[in-house]
Amino acid sequence: MTTTQNPPTPSENALKLRAALRRAMSVTRMLDYGMDYWDATHLFHAPPSTPWHEVAEALAAAQSERAHAAAHRGDVETAVACHRRATAALYFAQLAFNDDQQVKRTLYTRLSGEYARAAALDTTLDVERLSIPFRQSALVAWLVRTPESPTSPPVVIVGGQSGWGPAYHRQAEALARRGLTAVLLEAPGQGETRMMGGLHLDHGVDRAFSATLDVVAERTGYTGPAGVWGNSFGGLLAARAAVHDPRFAACCVNGAIATPMPLPYRAAREQTHALLGVDDDESAARILRELWLEPPLDRTRAAVLVLHGGADPLVTREQQEVFLDLSAHSSMRIWDDGEHTMYNHSAERTDVVGDWFRAQLLAR
Repeated sequence: MTTTQNPPTPSENALKLRAALRRAMSVTRMLDYGMDYWDATHLFHAPPSTPWHEVAEALAAAQSERAHAAAHRGDVETAVACHRRATAALYFAQLAFNDDQQVKRTLYTRLSGEYARAAALDTTLDVERLSIPFRQSALVAWLVRTPESPTSPPVVIVGGQSGWGPAYHRQAEALARRGLTAVLLEAPGQGETRMMGGLHLDHGVDRAFSATLDVVAERTGYTGPAGVWGNSFGGLLAARAAVHDPRFAACCVNGAIATPMPLPYRAAREQTHALLGVDDDESAARILRELWLEPPLDRTRAAVLVLHGGADPLVTREQQEVFLDLSAHSSMRIWDDGEHTMYNHSAERTDVVGDWFRAQLLAR
């Protein structure tokens, strides 16, 4: 007689881990970063018994396979789109790990490879990897522009504790379509700059943005006013860049706090430690304190646009309003039901910011 055994019930720890991953990686965030809707919902609803990163890796592998098949047929547009969907899937695969263990490094290398393969095939956008000398190492960035606008005002896009580089391709493409040059910067503490270059975030991060503008000017020949767009914690970095380098004439802060402190949640704490290259909250708090902006002591001549979501669980409106005092030319755009960095209004948000940067930098 054959008996049917029920599948094992996920442990309490597995359920808690999956719940934490879902909180950090909502479907709206996955769509914002470029995942296909089916892939995003499949990953989000995958059973806790299957490791998150393995599900995401399988989705990436399927997209990559489609990309190679499309390229072989000559369907280049499909190949580019599938490589970028694979990039996004691998992005969420590596986000399952907060520290720099080898599996995270391997996944991140793979996602950069997928993004590079899309760049090599793209006939409508010029996407170029940059290595920017900084301190004893180098910053990694991606230059995104159209062939029609090889010399145009640059906008440096930067993320925060867990969103980096190619995750913001859609923002970069929107800027490029508007005649601007986008620079997807992985600042110290982020992405390949940290995991392969060994650079961590500290109060000298402002010079990383200045070094980026220097290299972009050398590469494109453009030396006029520039923009900077920071998402989440990166909004603070963007604002600091605008305060310390007068070449930044326009700054968008999207979901940031001007005076951050270490958060009590395990995942956030681990991400902060990895970003800063420390292993205790006291050291983290000291470095974060050195990054604070405190207007009116800190000021910029740049125009400042602050974005706020009324449903943001991480940043309050009052915390965001501090950035308005950095500039005499500041404004705030609020989405009453907006999630953190407006994941759930990503298309409209990107259009609003893209149009704003065009008005600030191309109408001069």
